[in-house]
Amino acid sequence: MREVPSPMKKPSETRSVVASLILLAVTCPAEAGVDLVREGRAVSEIVVAPDALQVVRLAAQDLQKHLKLICGAELPIVAAPSPGVPNQVYVGESDFTRRLGFKPAHFATSGLEILVEKNYVILVGPDKQRAPCPYHQTAEDSVYLAGSAILGKFFAKPKGFPSPGLKKWQDFCGYKFTTEHLHDHLGEFNHVLGVHTNDDTGTWYAVAELLEQLGVRWYMPYEDGTVIPQKPTVTIAEQHLIKQAKFDRREWCFYNAMRVDAEGVSWLKRLKAGNYNTILYNHTTYAIYSSLEQQQLHPEWLACGADGKPYVGYPPGRGMPRYTDPGFRRAAVVYMRKVFDTFPDLYAMAIGPPDGGVKMDARDLNVYGSPTDSEEQKASNYVWDFHLHLARELKRSHPGKYLLYMSGYGARLTPTNIGEFPDNLIVPLQGYSPANRVLDAEAEALRAAWQQWRKLASKPRRAPVWNYFLWYRTPSHPRYPVFFTEALQQEMREILPICDGKFIEIQPAQVTGGDGRPIWRLNTPGLIHLMVYWQNKLFWDPDMDRRKMLNEYCTLFFGPAAAEMKEFVEFAEGVWMRQESRDVTQTTGFLKECDVDRFFEILERARARAGKGSVYDRRIARMEEEMGPLKGLFPNLKRTGPLVRAYPVGIGWPGLDGDVSKYRYGWMDLRDNRTGEPARRGIAPTRAAIFMTRDRSALIVAVVCPESKMGELKAACRANDDQSIFDDDVIEVYVNTPERSCFKIAVNPNGAIWDECTDAAIIRRTRLPAMWNPGTKAVVKKYDDRWTVEIMIPMKDFGETGPSRTYPWGIQVGRTRLTGGKPETWSIAPTGGPYAAVNRWGSLWIRPW
Repeated sequence: MREVPSPMKKPSETRSVVASLILLAVTCPAEAGVDLVREGRAVSEIVVAPDALQVVRLAAQDLQKHLKLICGAELPIVAAPSPGVPNQVYVGESDFTRRLGFKPAHFATSGLEILVEKNYVILVGPDKQRAPCPYHQTAEDSVYLAGSAILGKFFAKPKGFPSPGLKKWQDFCGYKFTTEHLHDHLGEFNHVLGVHTNDDTGTWYAVAELLEQLGVRWYMPYEDGTVIPQKPTVTIAEQHLIKQAKFDRREWCFYNAMRVDAEGVSWLKRLKAGNYNTILYNHTTYAIYSSLEQQQLHPEWLACGADGKPYVGYPPGRGMPRYTDPGFRRAAVVYMRKVFDTFPDLYAMAIGPPDGGVKMDARDLNVYGSPTDSEEQKASNYVWDFHLHLARELKRSHPGKYLLYMSGYGARLTPTNIGEFPDNLIVPLQGYSPANRVLDAEAEALRAAWQQWRKLASKPRRAPVWNYFLWYRTPSHPRYPVFFTEALQQEMREILPICDGKFIEIQPAQVTGGDGRPIWRLNTPGLIHLMVYWQNKLFWDPDMDRRKMLNEYCTLFFGPAAAEMKEFVEFAEGVWMRQESRDVTQTTGFLKECDVDRFFEILERARARAGKGSVYDRRIARMEEEMGPLKGLFPNLKRTGPLVRAYPVGIGWPGLDGDVSKYRYGWMDLRDNRTGEPARRGIAPTRAAIFMTRDRSALIVAVVCPESKMGELKAACRANDDQSIFDDDVIEVYVNTPERSCFKIAVNPNGAIWDECTDAAIIRRTRLPAMWNPGTKAVVKKYDDRWTVEIMIPMKDFGETGPSRTYPWGIQVGRTRLTGGKPETWSIAPTGGPYAAVNRWGSLWIRPW
């Protein structure tokens, strides 16, 4: 007997009733059921309505494909039941399902429904195939609009600018807004599948559920990733299954790769990923203020420093918005309202800061908070005031819609000016990496941050959270086997009452396809697949039997090598769960050198047991290959460069002034970075010295750069954190410490600074370079025959250990000279290649004083 919620119930009661039906499966005795295939011959067909959505057609095709893989028979896909065909599989609702008296269950979120009785199977679920955005700017529009009035950087205006799609948007808004980030909530549009990646595909979920009942498992994307049982006869047991997700949004993002990677997106859909409702995250203020047009039309919208000049912003030239400007506030309200008008299905949106975070206009610093408040506290109050204004305006025009609070870097403290808490404002949970949350201290800090905000809300509601998944989000991260199945399950159970979904960023990679051409797909599928699979399972059932899942995974996916691979997973999980730093150095960190040996020893045994060339062997080999670079981790940490001594600055040290003559000792000649040879006789060498402030707060690097062509000095870049600095003559400094890695600082002859960090504990970004702004300072002086630079690098992020003879820091100082026409590279620790070859760096130490 089929049970559905009564239409007379209140929504909250309906959610409760549907929840009680999760995993409800009424099955008849084993002999009862509907045959789809008998002894390799199809005795059924797949019926899809002629006007079915694309997501429903994809579900039907997926069912057809997998049934053929199981038994060799291909069920035809038809628009209506055929005479003489005894059984039907109805994929999606249609007139035919309604004639059978079928009424789909009501769902309060994503769900699926399977009905099997008599001679038919019905596979349905809520399908939300969202319409594409009606407004788009072209690539040519984007290039032109990326010009900067702040930097005086301009590009040719394309013919016909603005393009029709951009003009339509600007006419609709009445402002020169861009379409940047406008349709992010839809996900990417996959051109092969013909759907958006965030579409909620309930019918496809039902198909996947049925195939899982038959023994299909999508453990990994791409080749060798699917377990397909072989059986000549396929019978579906009589049942009525209604299943509902526990989280509304199960959103995965691997960027533009999702536009072309049909296999990767299909894998996630089979794992029932998708969004019941959508939220527009991200840095939407870019679209309001940052384009060349808007900088020229509304310079008053740009935040300025004490010198009255606009901040350069990030990326350089985009500036920073001034939230207090009345015109900018009006424009932000119009933008917000027009976005909701364009997407009626949109649940919430952010008017988010630029990617560089928040920087207050100097004129506003004394308006927010008390004189003793930090700049970040004032900025946090400033951001709250802006959101309060937006929330009030949104409630007037779009009751029932929500504003997502996005504070940004530099404004992450709890505001002290919260007088009212609008009920249409959602504060997301502080974002995190689930892989790092296994550390007790990190988990506790997150809990405290979440609870602090929830106590402030008058009616706290379940909120979204942003995740950086696993450990492989940048190429610089070593390929550890990162498994934390138990911790992830505990996390999902814990956040269920306060979180309604995740936005998860995961790394793509470009690889060579079977035809030899480059293709984009998910990065390191051998290492990520288990945790992605498990995360998707927990979205639907946080109480799923974890041990049963792991036993089944090892048995089905690795066959004869199940015991060895279970040993591998359990050992790797134990290693990752150690309560030690994720950063591995020669002397510290969660991973020990002997662990690496054991990882590969287990895999070697597993491959021997799997059978050479078998599918099980290939699966293990993929993991082994992806982990390959790990073999070089500890050898590369054993630096072969020179011992470099740093000295404390003098007691009367005047600070940075560009005069490097005050540093009397510790000078080193740089050598040819390619050959290791010193400068030729008669040519003055580049020299460097390293000092430390007496309060141990900063490292000082002084460099003298002889130059015979000072009039031709290559130095075009003038903005900080501008990639073009590496087209100039430049000094590069690299630092690696026992607790943190890796820091890179570059300074050109104009004094422009680039500083970045790839340490996961400090930088939580998803793409390189990972900009790091600790307050680096530099002073350059130019002479007739040389230029000199003093660089002061704050050490607050370097950790507490070293530099000493026992715990030295890795150090590299390099000079790239382009002025002579032929590139020259010089360094204190020649590598024969890139400066960043860690194992060739010098070892920095300082005598205690």
